[in-house]
Amino acid sequence: MLNNFFIIFLILISFTKLAFGNEPTDIWSLEKKEKGSEENVKIENSSSETKNKKIKINAGITDDIKVSEENFTDKNDLVVGIYDPGKYGFELDMWTKSDGKKIYELKKKINSMNLSGDASDIYKKILLTNTFPPKNNLDKKIFFDLKAEWLIKNGDLDLIIDYVTKNLDIISNENLIKFVLNEYLSRAEIKEACNLFKKLNQNFNDNYLKNFSIYCLIHSKQNDLAVMRLDLEKESGYSDPFFEKKFYSLMGLSKDDNTSSDKNLLNLHLSFNTIKDFKYVPTKKTSKLFWTYLRSNNLLDSTSDIDTADEEKISLLEKATHERNYNEKDLLNIYKKFQFSVDQLLNIEREKEDLSNIKARALMYQGILLNDDPNKVTKLSKDLKSSFTNDGIENAFKDELRFILERFKESELSSDLTDFYVLNSKVENPNKKIKYNNKILHQSKIINYFIQEKPSKKKTEKDLNNFLKKIKKSKKNYLITKDVIVIESLKFDGIEINEEYSDLYKINENTMPIDIQVLINDGEIGLAMLRIIEIIGEDELKNLGSETLYFLVNALNQMDIDLIRNEILSAILPVRV
Repeated sequence: MLNNFFIIFLILISFTKLAFGNEPTDIWSLEKKEKGSEENVKIENSSSETKNKKIKINAGITDDIKVSEENFTDKNDLVVGIYDPGKYGFELDMWTKSDGKKIYELKKKINSMNLSGDASDIYKKILLTNTFPPKNNLDKKIFFDLKAEWLIKNGDLDLIIDYVTKNLDIISNENLIKFVLNEYLSRAEIKEACNLFKKLNQNFNDNYLKNFSIYCLIHSKQNDLAVMRLDLEKESGYSDPFFEKKFYSLMGLSKDDNTSSDKNLLNLHLSFNTIKDFKYVPTKKTSKLFWTYLRSNNLLDSTSDIDTADEEKISLLEKATHERNYNEKDLLNIYKKFQFSVDQLLNIEREKEDLSNIKARALMYQGILLNDDPNKVTKLSKDLKSSFTNDGIENAFKDELRFILERFKESELSSDLTDFYVLNSKVENPNKKIKYNNKILHQSKIINYFIQEKPSKKKTEKDLNNFLKKIKKSKKNYLITKDVIVIESLKFDGIEINEEYSDLYKINENTMPIDIQVLINDGEIGLAMLRIIEIIGEDELKNLGSETLYFLVNALNQMDIDLIRNEILSAILPVRV
């Protein structure tokens, strides 16, 4: 009876559980729980991935650096550039502490300047270093567009391609790609242009790039693939009647109706390749790109076909030569075609006054060719150069002027012509050797510390103190600003000088602009460097005054930007011969 009781009891319990298990379920509650559970899983997975994921930044010629995604303030933080920040002493966040509006205004101003080679080289390092964009008052796209704007103005195709390819997964840079393609096309380097598409291996939104990529398939004899690409683009809503017409003409699928277009360079190229006896007449509004294309494809009139009576056309060619779009020799060969009397050629100084500017230039050039006397040739060359300069086309007579003057020696010329000769006849040799002078600190071998890759601090410290010891003993020797720049830079690098030499010079604390000092104190390194670029501007470093050089080097010392400082000191300190 006891066993039966337990069996009945277990059966009752089982039925009770079954009854509760079959109660109606709140499906909305369940759905919320499941959804919440899924979100928790996603968040946990995302968090896990964030901790483990590394973002790779191309670091140019140095090793790639890796930045943990934990350092990003949000998913939109982008690092765009070529160089590792540490390469030049910068930081990833060199812009983040500054007002984006101030960065934009200063960069726009600098981009509009004709920077010297020295300033441009430093600016390149700043712009193309891998960094976070500013956080406040500046859209990231505008920040990157400023980089692209300068790259286009600078015009270094290899540098642009390096920048584009290393940041392809971050920002498309279609304008930069178009610039490179157009430059190649203008030089008749079609193969190089089409190879860029292979290197990028990317689809584009821009119709011009679509057209160019399809044209490259035709150029490489991949006609079937070209047809397929065009059909796919048309199915996606693409439409360009002119390109389609030229496409079918190049493919041999239709007869061209001789329609031409100069809307862009590719259209001009397609017109040239599909129209028999194609002719394009440039005007004063014709862009440099088109001039280069016409010259590269022998589409400009030869000098033998130009009528000397058509001074309007010759004026156009003079302007094109000044802008480096027409060959100097070709222009001068046109001058040789002018007819002058013997009396005019014997009395150039008097006769040129009664001629138009173009005829006067032609007369002077012919006089240069007919004379051998160094003074006469140099005087005529000076007058001819002045004529070009007065008409705002001074670069039209530059390279050939140098070749003319190189025939003579400075010692053969009268004193009133030597300055002109020196200014226009010599090209600076960048490979000059350093001439040391151990009697002057900033010209002594101590400056090798800033030039050598791995200088010895111990040896430099010993040499510096020995030099200062001689200064202390001698009443003839003294220290000038460039010497102080050397000493202060060495001190910033930890090289110690004996206390007894500390009174040999005084530091002028007022040379540093207040706003730059404030930026340095606040850690706004990027903005401080932009101000330095603005101050250098169009001047070469060697032409800056001593006080300006002192504050520039002092600023770089305070920011611990040694490599750029050393490059500046290597440019301004040594005497090179």
